[in-house]
Amino acid sequence: MLPTLRELQIGPELKFHLTQLIELRHWLHAHPEVSRQEVETAKYMRQFLADYAAPDAFVPLAGAGFAAVYSGEKPGKTVMLRTELDALPIHEVNQDLTYRSVYDGVGHKCGHDGHMTIMAGVAQTLAKRPDEGRVVLLFQPDEETGTGARTCCLHPNFETIRPDLAFALHNLPGFPKGAAVCKTGTFASAVKYAAVKFSGKEAHSAQPETGASPSFAMAELTLKAREIQARYDKPDAYALIVPIYTGMGVQSSGVCPGSGEVHYTLRAADGGVVERMWQELAKEARALAQAYGLHVAFETREEFAANANSQLAFGMIKRAAADANAEFVSIDRPFRWGEDFGEITQRYEGGMFGLGAGENQPDLHNPDYDFPDDLIVPGITMFSNLIRLSLSEDAGH
Repeated sequence: MLPTLRELQIGPELKFHLTQLIELRHWLHAHPEVSRQEVETAKYMRQFLADYAAPDAFVPLAGAGFAAVYSGEKPGKTVMLRTELDALPIHEVNQDLTYRSVYDGVGHKCGHDGHMTIMAGVAQTLAKRPDEGRVVLLFQPDEETGTGARTCCLHPNFETIRPDLAFALHNLPGFPKGAAVCKTGTFASAVKYAAVKFSGKEAHSAQPETGASPSFAMAELTLKAREIQARYDKPDAYALIVPIYTGMGVQSSGVCPGSGEVHYTLRAADGGVVERMWQELAKEARALAQAYGLHVAFETREEFAANANSQLAFGMIKRAAADANAEFVSIDRPFRWGEDFGEITQRYEGGMFGLGAGENQPDLHNPDYDFPDDLIVPGITMFSNLIRLSLSEDAGH
């Protein structure tokens, strides 16, 4: 039997209702919404908090985003915890789940349903407000596109909740279940997703010389991308340029195409490296366009700032893990994926840590991934410890 609200608590007064939280997680898992469409998810979370963990204020932010503010008895520092609202355009294949996604082609395959549930549990522990200071729980949209954290930070209402310290977690398959995974400096990489669009002139495929086709320019640019990557990719500092999409022409034997585009993701631990690689790639694209009589245009589709953990935040995460009797895994290289919490750590002191989801779990963004319910309690415990440490007198501010 799962513990009731009275039976399950962290410390003498921090209580939460695990049965209720698991039911919440399953509802969220069954009703995923992709980036920029998280209206019902946000509405459900706001209602859950209003009913079971009422904050002192809700602060509307960009898109579906909002913050829940829990104010202490006395003024003091502000600590902010961030969770994501969005799911992915990935079809769920878990036929055995009673709470599988009700929408074809959409699933919580990154675990944001679990992250939201952990945050709801933290909110329940805040029924006992801190003695001083504020806790801000940020429910952020659009993480998967790299835009949500930035637009929330730039929203006028964010001025009312500017944090002294900010933290976020991400579940990590492949690590021991419940372990805290962290490092100083870059934790998650800088990422740029950009499109290169060539336009020329269609022609009869029997007379391609009468038109201007992008086909060879696109092929040569992808080979140039590999050369650029090789100049920057080092054993101690990786760099990647990955072609992810090409589109050109029509399925007609007599038509030589007059336009086409190729998309790339560029990533590295250092955002400066990503930008230099992009400038070199764009230079090559312009040269190829000129050589083949084409016009070229560029579009940045997504951009993730590198997520950098401060030394102070790293130390607090390590101490929070020790206080939770959790295994602490210190990694020496950043993860290759992007995480838009980097927009927050660029502006405010803070850090992100991983929460081990088990060594034999499906990977993130896999169609059979499902957030483990037994990570809810370790996540609440870590965040509750970070709140206590952040609002204490020796938090470093």
